[in-house]
Amino acid sequence: MENKKLKPYLLVIDDDETHREGMALLLEDEDYQVDQADSAESAMELIRRNSYDLIITDYKMKKIDGMELLKMINDYDPLLKVIMVTGYGSIEHAVEALRLGAFDYMPKPIDPVKLKEVVRRALKVQGWKQPEREAIPLHFGEIVGQSRPIKQVVQKIRKIANIDVPVLIYGESGTGKELVARAIHQASDRRGGPFIAVNTGAIPKDLIVSELFGHEKGAFTGATEARKGKFEEADGGTLFLDEISTMDEATQIALLRVLETHQIERVGSSRSLEVNVRIVAASNKDLKEFIEEGRFREDLYYRLNVYRIDLPPLNERTGDVPMLVEYFIRQFNAKYNMQIASIDSQALEILQNYAWPGNVRELRNVVLNAMIQAKDRIQIKDLPPFVLKPGPQEIRFRAGMSLPDIERLTIVKTLKMVGGNKLKAAELLGISRKSLYNKLEDYQIKDEEYQSD
Repeated sequence: MENKKLKPYLLVIDDDETHREGMALLLEDEDYQVDQADSAESAMELIRRNSYDLIITDYKMKKIDGMELLKMINDYDPLLKVIMVTGYGSIEHAVEALRLGAFDYMPKPIDPVKLKEVVRRALKVQGWKQPEREAIPLHFGEIVGQSRPIKQVVQKIRKIANIDVPVLIYGESGTGKELVARAIHQASDRRGGPFIAVNTGAIPKDLIVSELFGHEKGAFTGATEARKGKFEEADGGTLFLDEISTMDEATQIALLRVLETHQIERVGSSRSLEVNVRIVAASNKDLKEFIEEGRFREDLYYRLNVYRIDLPPLNERTGDVPMLVEYFIRQFNAKYNMQIASIDSQALEILQNYAWPGNVRELRNVVLNAMIQAKDRIQIKDLPPFVLKPGPQEIRFRAGMSLPDIERLTIVKTLKMVGGNKLKAAELLGISRKSLYNKLEDYQIKDEEYQSD
């Protein structure tokens, strides 16, 4: 029988039985499913066996304290949110816990109202909206995956969310830059404000200033009424500027001024307006190259690049493909009233071996296309021809690489592409499995170089 999680699943950890059971009863009254552990050791055993949505742990415990447990949880699953509780608290402990990624920090005796509010907030940020969430073991908002690269992205989001500075996101087209920007917004104190996304590359250059800053009536031909720009719409929230490299110099200068003064002027107005907006920008181009070519202002780059997040292409986290496919199947079933149960294992294997030049966006489109073709589950015959017969896989070389370096890179990329399956890698490379093992030893290629989790 399929097991569907109908309520949030919490774990309360405290070696004081009275306090532990008191918190558990309080949370059970809120209709949460709650487990208890009396030590860090027993807690980690439960965490490895179950899919918890939130951990609440005491700070002072025998043998392993709450701070060490927090580190262990972060190492095991950096997406798990942890609330630290202590009767021996101090500002130093609070700062250290938050630095290590704790969601919040609460002193004993516990205020029941405060505890309930913090738990509700943590679950909301964690994305508790889907009753079948455990089918996706690890996800953060709409960011799905449990590979090492995607865990690192989520860790960065969690660290920067409540530090109200500009963020610059780099990634190939289709890697999910807007999803990361939304996750930053939802995890921040600005979550109650608007999230406004603008693809600056899709706006004609003669309209972009008006689009961003608004205009007054009569400011130009066709301006029949005053209109707010995206900065005003995003006031109190987050403004996501995608394809930032496409901005012309005049717009770059105007954006720099906003970052410095927190003020804008509508087109056709001389009056300055205060705006309280966090900027998250994104680019699929190397802005440093644009600076060298004189196409992007260096001062604006440093204003935007206060904190940088790099998104991995999908072919560097192929271990996440099964989870992404399952996520899209559930999403499209709900959105389009489809009844596709799952995907055949052979079809899934083909998707894992494809290079995905269009990244997650391309995978999403392939899954939707396959679901339209399928009857009850996706099979090989439902996949598009270009996935079944892909062209040569892209392997990135640089000028001046030695032949051994090229061979080493080819082996690593091929192993990544097939999810570490050495037999398949040997077949694709045209060598025996024994020869592959010899080359792995000769080149000192470690498992973590090609394994996605």
